[in-house]
Amino acid sequence: MHDFARELSSFCESGKKTQVAEILAATFSGKPLCVPSYANEFWTGNQRDNHSLHAISYRPWFKPQLPRFIVQRLTQPGHVVYDPFMGRGTTLLEAALLGRVPLGCDVDPLSILLCRPRFSPPTPDQVARRLSEVDFADADELPEELLVFYHPKTLREVCALKKYLLGRQATSQLDAIDEWIRMVALNRLVGHAPGYFSVRSMAPNQTFSVQQQMEFNEAQSQIPIRKRVATIIARKTEGLLSDCNAETRRALAEAGARARWLTGQASATPQIPSASVALVVMSAPVPGATDYAEENWLRCWFIGV
Repeated sequence: MHDFARELSSFCESGKKTQVAEILAATFSGKPLCVPSYANEFWTGNQRDNHSLHAISYRPWFKPQLPRFIVQRLTQPGHVVYDPFMGRGTTLLEAALLGRVPLGCDVDPLSILLCRPRFSPPTPDQVARRLSEVDFADADELPEELLVFYHPKTLREVCALKKYLLGRQATSQLDAIDEWIRMVALNRLVGHAPGYFSVRSMAPNQTFSVQQQMEFNEAQSQIPIRKRVATIIARKTEGLLSDCNAETRRALAEAGARARWLTGQASATPQIPSASVALVVMSAPVPGATDYAEENWLRCWFIGV
């Protein structure tokens, strides 16, 4: 810790001098406590390359370089790194790539679905073969209100994929390839660029309500055009896997074998043994700033929540 403090104090790669201050706080028992604070730009322009597996949208999130900077300096390979608000799994993925044991918790059930599949990434060929087995015409529902987001044929494909995945889950057939496809689909449901299933909408980490999307379509003079779900999933898969070489896959497999993902309140995690965590790195949620249920309503519909 003393070495870490000295490194923070003398850090100058950003061209700025670190500002050091003492923050007055208190222990849980009420005993006064002085906490040193170090302010600087600890990740700089030449550090901004992310691993391709991080390209998953979720709100809020922070840059992967931040947990990497801390994990590298305060832990050793094999140490447990914990994020009690794991979100899309930024801290966990960086910990795994550095040879640490990732441990995460989040009250949002979407978090596990966005995080866990990236520890067992399939190949593009495996994803393509699995997609070829899905009957994209076989849908049990076609919610008319969702036509503000999707072309009718695209909506049928989205509903067919939802039926396929929920069916595989109900019969305990859902495997790592299915989980990957579900993760990618969750991140392609709506967005503001051509590479999404939907017409132009909000950024993919938020979703308009049906009424908001209707008004947005009118303001933009746009209507949903035909998108092919399997093609978009395959294309996004190639992007996510672009940095996945043999070394990455080995590191993820080793970390994934020991990793744990919990769904629930961070204030009650009896599954985590006392004194088992070496380091906690988190981007703390801002109370009241994000309504996760409202912003993820379409994702929740897709996974049957």
